[in-house]
Amino acid sequence: MDLDSAASQKLLATVPAIARARGRRLYAADGRRIVDLYADGGASVMGRREGASGRVAKESIDRGLASPLPGFWEERLRKALLAWLPGWAGVRFFASETEALFSLAGKDEAFERDLAGGMGLAAALASFRARLTVELPYRAFRTDLPGAAEAGAALGGRFALARLPAAPAFAVGAALAKTPEDLEALSGFGGAPAAALQLAASARSLADFLAFAPSFDEAKWSRMDAYLGSVFKRSGPWLYPAYPESEHARIFAACLEAGILISPDWRAPSIVPPDFDKGELAPLGSIAV
Repeated sequence: MDLDSAASQKLLATVPAIARARGRRLYAADGRRIVDLYADGGASVMGRREGASGRVAKESIDRGLASPLPGFWEERLRKALLAWLPGWAGVRFFASETEALFSLAGKDEAFERDLAGGMGLAAALASFRARLTVELPYRAFRTDLPGAAEAGAALGGRFALARLPAAPAFAVGAALAKTPEDLEALSGFGGAPAAALQLAASARSLADFLAFAPSFDEAKWSRMDAYLGSVFKRSGPWLYPAYPESEHARIFAACLEAGILISPDWRAPSIVPPDFDKGELAPLGSIAV
């Protein structure tokens, strides 16, 4: 779910310099236009420069709200997030998802045992994340995430991570608590707090997503089926590789050459764009797997 491998980072580094981005299209400095199926792992599902989160972030910067100062945006985001994800008693916000993840991992006994047993930090954190419930848009269609029976094995299911549909530069880390008692315990965990501008932009992004989501449905997702070729298998809006991991670097490069950016991480799916034309995606059918 994250760009935490050297292989993923190496592939993403092959993308040409991007001069601007609009919606789910990237415009490279060399003149190429690239349709974006990666969308920051789904965080930018609505597209870039869509909605009002950028404007809100700029206004917050103009007001000097680039520090973790008290304000009203935290409460607004809390109410919106808990309305979006009913069943959780409360949430604590961090400066990043990594901050939230480390804060939760520090209270997990299995994570501590892994470290004590000599496992590297990256591997121990990946193992913890695989056992942690992660709430995110269109989670029900993610076939790579733990099912209901397996999800939440970490920390006894008392805590979870929420991934907001927000631009990574502005997004907060959000840790969910199951009960009021868990929320009180969560308040004592370590971790850097989110800046006011992050809270403001994330709150606006979530509001924009909730307005966007009803029109981004199976009717739009299924338009992608004619272009999947032998590259992808679709589950809801998510696009999973239909080829072995050993072929990922070659397929990524072939897609990029054709003007299509897919997820650089074979384990994490790409996602259907809200709009596209035949010419943009037709090249997928000619990519040999």
